[in-house]
Parts: sequence; structure tokens; C-alpha cells
Amino acid sequence: MGNRTHPAAQGGRGQGYRGRARRSRSAWWITGTAVAAVLVAGWLGFRGHGTVRATGVVGTALGDTAPSFSVPDVQGQTVTLAAGRPTLMYFVAAWCSSCAYGDTQLRQVYDRYGHAVRLITVDVDPQQDTPQMVAAFAKNYGGPWPAVLDQGQRLTQLYHVISLDSSYLVNAQGVIVYAASAPLPAAAWDRRLQPLVSQARSA
Repeated sequence: MGNRTHPAAQGGRGQGYRGRARRSRSAWWITGTAVAAVLVAGWLGFRGHGTVRATGVVGTALGDTAPSFSVPDVQGQTVTLAAGRPTLMYFVAAWCSSCAYGDTQLRQVYDRYGHAVRLITVDVDPQQDTPQMVAAFAKNYGGPWPAVLDQGQRLTQLYHVISLDSSYLVNAQGVIVYAASAPLPAAAWDRRLQPLVSQARSA
């Protein structure tokens, strides 16, 4: 996750939802594939040290302090990043089928951990998706956690998101401890969350 440049993906502007979706999907795929090796290499580098060490720097690399934010969700409630419990942010688009799978896996995480883990779904495509579409996506595939339509792509740029299905896992101290560029099954998230939840409860 050492790449700190955000080549903002632009959705297509052609007529018709399907045409725009295909163009937007292609843009996200091209930019995401181009940096996949960098993302994996960064994760493996930290993995080799056994634990992620806090850098004290605000940024999006492993060990950095996650950038803070305060944004409205599609229900009009304010969503913030706060210390005290682990936070898992998942970046999606309402038209993305693999994102739907990823959100269903987060539902299993919620069913197990409930409010011990903060979950946030962020839709990165305000050019094509509407609050109603994001709310429907959350209802169909997710659960009772905040769903944000990233108007102006504020969070997308703040977290240098360059591919759909990207996610960040932040510990209770606000430090980024894991990042992924593909949807993970619930069991994989469980292995990463269990020690973080235990640490937060014992703090």
C-alpha cells in the first residue's frame, strides 16, 4: 500500500445505464489491475515482520494512522472514524457483482461481532449510483451498518482507492493493520478480526 497517488477513475458518460456501467467498470478494472502487484507486495512486506508497527504518520500504508473523516450516510446520519473498536471499510459500487458478494461476507462478520466491529460500506461511484441505489444495495446484500455514497469521491481520494472491492482494516487505536484489493470470505476476515476484537475488549 505504498502507492500514495490516486489516479481517479472516471465513470463513463454515454447514454443509458448499462453503457455507463460498462465504461465505469472498465475504468476501475484497468486502474486496479495496474497496481495489484504493488498492493500485494506491500502487504507481504509487512506480513514478514509478523505484526504491523505504527508509523505515527497519517496515511494509507500499513502501520499509518487512518485518515479521519466525517461524512453523511445514505440515511442522513453522520459517519466518523473513531478509535475504541476495530473498523472495516469496504469500497464498492452498486452495479458491482463481486462487491455484492463481499458485502454478504461482511454480513456474517456483523452477525458474529455485532457492534464490537465498526463496518462501513462506501460506494465510490456517485456519477452513476444514487442514494436510493446504495440503500437498496445495502438492504439486499449488507446489513444494519452505515452505507455512504461518496459524493465528490472524498473518501475515495482520501484513502487512495483505485479499485473496487478495496478494503481497509483499522484497529481500535486507529492504525491501518490490513488492506485488500479483492473481496474476502467471512472466515478470512474472522482470522484478522478476532485478535483485534480481543485486544480492544481487554484494553
